[in-house]
Amino acid sequence: MPEAAPMSPATAEDAEEIARLRNRLARWMVDNGIAQWLPGEYPVALVGAEAARGEWFVWRDGGVLIAAVRLVWRDPDFWGADDAEAGYIHGLMVAPEHRGRDLGARIIRFCADRTRARGLTRQRLDAAAENHILRKYYAAQGFTEIREATLPPRFHGTDRVVLFEKELPRA
Repeated sequence: MPEAAPMSPATAEDAEEIARLRNRLARWMVDNGIAQWLPGEYPVALVGAEAARGEWFVWRDGGVLIAAVRLVWRDPDFWGADDAEAGYIHGLMVAPEHRGRDLGARIIRFCADRTRARGLTRQRLDAAAENHILRKYYAAQGFTEIREATLPPRFHGTDRVVLFEKELPRA
C-alpha cells in the first residue's frame, strides 16, 4: 500500500493560499456544472482561524501548495443528532495540475492515520448529493453512504449533501 501523504500542519499564514486553491476549484466546479462549492464562500479569515486551531494540513511540492485538507473531530453542522467523535474530512483539495497521482487517496490515508492516533476508528465526510463522480470516488475509497442531509446555510453551492462513513481497522 502506498504511504500516506506528506502533509504538514497549516498555519494562519497558509490561509490565503488554501482559500485561493479552494476558490480555484470552486470556479472549476461552477464552470463544469458541479453544484458543490462557490468562489468566495469560504473566507481567508475563517481558514486562518481554523488553521490556528490545528484543523488544516497542507501538502507542498517544492514550496508550492498542491493539496490541502481540513480534519476535525466533531461535525454537528453536517451530522446533526448523529454527530459523534470521528475523523471528519472537509475541504479535501488537490490542485488540478496534480490530479491523477493518487493524492486524494493518500490524503484520506493521512487522515485515517491521524484519526487512529487519536484512538478513533471512524472517518466521515460529505459530498454534494448531485456530485455523482465524487460519490463514486468516495465509495471506491471504502466509504459507505449513510444519508442525505441539508447543507449548513453559510454554503450556497448546493443545499443537499450525502454523508459518508468508513470504519477503520484498529492500529
